[in-house]
Amino acid sequence: MTVKASDLRELLTSDLPDPNLVLVEGRLEVVQVDDLDTDPFRGAMLLVSRAELLSRGVDENSSDDELERQAAAVSTAVNELGG
Repeated sequence: MTVKASDLRELLTSDLPDPNLVLVEGRLEVVQVDDLDTDPFRGAMLLVSRAELLSRGVDENSSDDELERQAAAVSTAVNELGG
């Protein structure tokens, strides 16, 4: 599973309240935190929240290179979990 810079940019620019990038049934989706307790997303793996990226100093104005570095870090963490 590979997270891309475009996935993180989608997360950062989402209009959803408290958006999160999740892995559900083999696909990446941006969902609001409240949706994680609904049937379609039950069992989804939370990868990263917008709040977490912002706390790392990454925002919608960050360069593609910075987003690629962050995406690689998320991908590595998930792959090490066997996700």
